[in-house]
Amino acid sequence: MFTTLTVLAALICGMFLASVASAIRAMRREGDEFRVLMERHRAF
Repeated sequence: MFTTLTVLAALICGMFLASVASAIRAMRREGDEFRVLMERHRAF
């Protein structure tokens, strides 16, 4: 019983960390796109 709960908690923790990592990656990608867009806009 305790082992099952521990494994379940580890899985939930892993899923949470993966979702946080993907969110950070997406925000970083959006920031890069925004910076490129602003550089293009400044060129005009």
